[in-house]
Amino acid sequence: MDQEYITNNMSSYFKTMKRKYTGPVFDSHTHLGSVDDVKTMVKYSERFNIKKIFGIVRDNKAKLNIQNEFPDLFVFAIFLSIREALQGDIKGSLDVLDKAYEQGFTLGKLWFSPRWVNYFNAENLNIKFSTQDVHLNDPKLEPIFTKLEELKFTLLIHVSDPDLLYEKIYQPPSKFGIKKNHTNALKNILEKYPKLKIIGAHMASQPENLNYLDSWLDKYPNLYVDTGSAKWMVREFAYKKEETINFFKKHKNRILFGTDLVAGRTDREPLPGYYINRFLSFQALFETDVENLPLPIPDLENDNKTKINGLNLSQDILKKIYWENSYKLFLS
Repeated sequence: MDQEYITNNMSSYFKTMKRKYTGPVFDSHTHLGSVDDVKTMVKYSERFNIKKIFGIVRDNKAKLNIQNEFPDLFVFAIFLSIREALQGDIKGSLDVLDKAYEQGFTLGKLWFSPRWVNYFNAENLNIKFSTQDVHLNDPKLEPIFTKLEELKFTLLIHVSDPDLLYEKIYQPPSKFGIKKNHTNALKNILEKYPKLKIIGAHMASQPENLNYLDSWLDKYPNLYVDTGSAKWMVREFAYKKEETINFFKKHKNRILFGTDLVAGRTDREPLPGYYINRFLSFQALFETDVENLPLPIPDLENDNKTKINGLNLSQDILKKIYWENSYKLFLS
């Protein structure tokens, strides 16, 4: 890690923090862009001992460019297009999916954040928008999910966002919908397509309600979850440490370490802070027993009051979530 940056910009705790887990790490949730931006992300990922990366790309050209630079580092997922189906052209979306499969993709990403109502309204796509389910359960998408299941895709789905965003940003509910309906839409997909392996991004968007998520993991063997993002996980786990540790113990085979890093992103913090702050926050959260350590990432939704309370997970759990679960799901 960049020691000069840590020394000049971070709490003294991070200057001496040691790694508890020293094995390989598989980052199971990143967004890729230009090769130059990916190079920068990889530089800091390597310092966190990341040996494999699940990288989301927009098309095969981006995959090939990055793969040429990093032949053995990435497993690639394609950002799936459903725009055609939502406009009534189901064949168009199915053709995109078939082409992606022919190009070697068997991992995909769907994004259903409530924010997307703004994008669709702005683009004047003439789509009848239903905030109740954010289109995830729209009948026009059923052929796509059926095809994904037939092709044995593994699908990463972002279905909702932090409770604080619903309280402070996603207003009025008549426009953005309510979180329960959004998460229940994912539950409907898990039930309807039991052979489709699904990764619920951001702990299936429910780190606020681990009891509910616990029941999902018990009921749906096709569900996995990832840990992105550092800010969201730290914020929610800080005040329920024992509950969170018990959750990780019980579901250690279904949790994937993922950062949700976006290569080249500078709109949140300047580089290299964007990468270093998140990697070290994850390390403090999962590998230490630190208490009330200020989160080094701006968290305006929580009035910058978020603190890290380390879970100090066992080596067995760390090995599972950092490496074994992702390697088994994506590469074996």
